[in-house]
Amino acid sequence: MSIDADALRSQLGARDHERILRACGFNLNGHGGKELSGVLGPRELGEGETGNFSVDLEKGLVKDWGSSGYQGDAIDVVQDVQSLSFPEALEWIVDELSLNASTLEREVASGSSSGAPMPEPDTPDSENAPEPVVSHEQVERWHERLIDEAGAAQAARGYLTGERGLHPGVLKLGRVGLAHEKEIPDDWGGFYRREARPVTWWIIFPVARRDLDGAPVVSVKGVGFDPENCDWKRNEDGEKIPSNVSSALWDLVPTEGNATKGNGTARIDGSVLVCEGELDALCALSNGFNAVTGTTGAGTFKPAWAQYLTCLEPAQNHGVVVVYDGDETGRKGAQKAASKLHEAGLDVRVASLPDGKDVNDVLTEGGEEDLHAHLAQADSYGSSETDKAVGTGESKEDKDNPESQYESFPVSVLPDPIQDYVCASARALGEEVPPAMVAVPTLSVLSGAIGDAVRLRLKRTWTEPATLWTALVAPSGSTKSPAFSHAVRPVFRRESKAREEHQTAIAEWKAQDDPDPQDKPTRERYRTGDATPEAVVKILEENPRGVLLARDELGAWIGSFDRYVNGAADLQFWVEVWQGFQASRDRVGEGNTTIDTPVVPVTGTIQPGTLKEKLGEIHFDTGFAARLILCQPPTPPKRWTDADVTEEVKDGYAKTLRRLHDMPRDRVSSLTPEAKKRWVSYYNMANASLEERPEGPTRAVAAKGITHVARLALVLHRCRVESRAEPGDPYEIGPVDAQSMEAAIEVGRWLTRETLRVYERLGLATEAKSPVQLFLKQLPDQFKTEDAKEIAEENEIPRRTMFDWLDRLQKSGTLEKVRRGVYRKT
Repeated sequence: MSIDADALRSQLGARDHERILRACGFNLNGHGGKELSGVLGPRELGEGETGNFSVDLEKGLVKDWGSSGYQGDAIDVVQDVQSLSFPEALEWIVDELSLNASTLEREVASGSSSGAPMPEPDTPDSENAPEPVVSHEQVERWHERLIDEAGAAQAARGYLTGERGLHPGVLKLGRVGLAHEKEIPDDWGGFYRREARPVTWWIIFPVARRDLDGAPVVSVKGVGFDPENCDWKRNEDGEKIPSNVSSALWDLVPTEGNATKGNGTARIDGSVLVCEGELDALCALSNGFNAVTGTTGAGTFKPAWAQYLTCLEPAQNHGVVVVYDGDETGRKGAQKAASKLHEAGLDVRVASLPDGKDVNDVLTEGGEEDLHAHLAQADSYGSSETDKAVGTGESKEDKDNPESQYESFPVSVLPDPIQDYVCASARALGEEVPPAMVAVPTLSVLSGAIGDAVRLRLKRTWTEPATLWTALVAPSGSTKSPAFSHAVRPVFRRESKAREEHQTAIAEWKAQDDPDPQDKPTRERYRTGDATPEAVVKILEENPRGVLLARDELGAWIGSFDRYVNGAADLQFWVEVWQGFQASRDRVGEGNTTIDTPVVPVTGTIQPGTLKEKLGEIHFDTGFAARLILCQPPTPPKRWTDADVTEEVKDGYAKTLRRLHDMPRDRVSSLTPEAKKRWVSYYNMANASLEERPEGPTRAVAAKGITHVARLALVLHRCRVESRAEPGDPYEIGPVDAQSMEAAIEVGRWLTRETLRVYERLGLATEAKSPVQLFLKQLPDQFKTEDAKEIAEENEIPRRTMFDWLDRLQKSGTLEKVRRGVYRKT
């Protein structure tokens, strides 16, 4: 299958074209409307210091009225700026816009309606092998020049083996060469870009398909070199000047056929490193690591490359580690690559490098020991076995406790502004802080921003609100509170602003000669920390849209239900709120207040010991516990980092929240046919898996996890839609599409697995205590009746019930009566 260009073009609108052009370097800031002029374009298209481009966003067309005369559409721009082939440019656009590729595919054999060139085959054993882009003889001439000659070649050789730390044998294995501009073939268009500082010498990285007969060179990456300065050739902005012909996976893993003493390498027993750049992979190999890399940057890893890696013995035996650059582009690309590798069935880990560093930097500055240290701390992306267990009906008993292993949160499926904010916030907390620390509470913040504005209709009689309850479980002294703060900060700011506006309005109202009580201003609420049902009902009465309950410590809220008299009633109230059912409360002196569609998402933190202590039998019996999404990621030691969240990333998150908060209320969203098909398939499979679980708390968690998927589909879809909107754009409440449903299923499965893992780690389901056991726990080893009365009174336990419990505990042998009025635990 391949992307149909006509289908893609028909789906692109003005906002999509704008995103594509911005990503390719067009400066559209300060321009309004759909037809723009005087736009500053990218240097790759020949633009200088003055903006000479005209842009038609509706049609996606650009034209340079300056010296280059460049003109084309958005796809042409992607090809020329990103140095991609036509099919690769289509894939790049689909990936950049997070479009649903399945709706845009066509059969390769059917031909292209757009007249575009046919795509390269996806699999190594394809009958239609790709044509070589250059002969082996030419590659060898370039390589021999680099290795043997003086002058420019000596400078390049010294730069690569000296400053960049590449072993001469690795240069031989990779057939790295040096080409003069006059030797570049005429059809290598990317090498002829207009540059203010022309490139005379190119260091050439040829990519041969070792799995095909004759190992044809199917792609070439070139980087301009400056012999006089012994460094990369730089453009006026100080950036390197790369170019490439086609794209491919460069396999540098030594084999029996190429592992010789002459090239400085030997077969390596270890994981395969998936690197972002050519120098990274070559330097890794020089230091004894298996390595591969793609030739077109961090965000273009292809599923076919993942399939290819499944055939490599080291990847089969030791898995792969994605180790991209330590910047936002690299981290984002690493998650996308890891997702494709995981889908191919490989054991995948993702390593995190220091800010601004790549593999080459780590190795040249700290040696292989430093890189080994980073690899040792790499996070597991996921387990094919646990996916199978949760998604196909196999229970955890059928596996060797898969739920005990932590898996990385699938951050790559989040809408772009949310993904960027989560990753940047986690990095700001520490290089090794798992993104889940920020991502999980963020899900509740997003659901709180939506409130009751939209519900998801799964069928005529079944709708779901956006409500999600999340709890970050971590010990004291970890980064749980700062992570929580990152997630909720914009909501707290909005709440503070609303409070100030209300204070001003109240002052103005009181300043009237005879203020009318009916006109007394009410306060807009976005967040509360008061979890009593009475307070929540009052807030909802004045703010029917909903409110986020956000508390840094959730222990008091969960523990408040232990009160014998009102605990069960309060729990039932909260269960009804989670369900979105009508909830009511009687308040002394004010009568009854009823909320028809309550929406109160919850998020906060709690220590593991507190959670074990507070979550008792009553929470499980009422179904309250099953509704809590728990997350207990690893808590690495705190280490200083200069990383921070940029204003641009903060603004992207805040803008999405503003759009969600301002949505009109009482809308209903349905599912597209494809999303409905995917939901039904997941729903049937997930329910079938419940039959494998015994009755009890873990089965209840898995059952509620199905509902969470539906709610996540609504939340993620609205976020994706509103993150693309501009201020003032009308709200279009369309159906939830298949892409959002797929993302929700992946996140929902992760949340269910993680909650069950927390249950297993803390023994929540097996150690939950009944009210009488909790009462017994508070009694001293030997006590008097007066002591028991005092403890019962503190917990609002009626005296008659207390005496009944003391009698039952004696009959069960748990207590013995020492003498009249004195008891002892046995």
